[in-house]
Amino acid sequence: MRLKDFGLQSGINEVIVITKGEKLNTAPIGIIVEDENRIEAKARLYPSHTRENVEKGSFFIANIVRDPLIFAMSAFEDLGEEFFESLNPPIIKDALAFCEFEVRLKGLFADLRLLRGDIIRKEVRAINRGFNAVIEALVHATRFVKNQSPELEQKIRECYAIIEKCGGKREKQALEIIKEKTGIL
Repeated sequence: MRLKDFGLQSGINEVIVITKGEKLNTAPIGIIVEDENRIEAKARLYPSHTRENVEKGSFFIANIVRDPLIFAMSAFEDLGEEFFESLNPPIIKDALAFCEFEVRLKGLFADLRLLRGDIIRKEVRAINRGFNAVIEALVHATRFVKNQSPELEQKIRECYAIIEKCGGKREKQALEIIKEKTGIL
């Protein structure tokens, strides 16, 4: 069992992480992989519900998801139970795989150790530039809502142009969520 067995590659891998507090918390997180042939990775956990739950001993389950709408929704609010095909372990509908990690916090970073996982679906899909732009826009948007930086606004607008040109229906629905939550129209 290695990280690459679940589709995680060297570099930063965007996944939806699920933790448990009073309710299930869902959030896009970048899992940083230095060696995909190992079981260790890390993630930067800013102050958030995800971090609070981990500090209290919650599980840390990464869902490998290819739906831009799920990324957009979970970036700004927790997904309800209707978005899950399983609650034990928590698996988002249409997830390709899930991985459960042991977590040790070290400052802003979390050291992750793969405990178990499963491939749920094998899917062949070409790269969609619109999907990639949604992910990039969300990284900037979640920061923008905290500090309203003009530089971040410009980066978000650049992503909008790519999503409009290259994205499909789900990417464009994700774009509408980003516009609504950031106020950048």
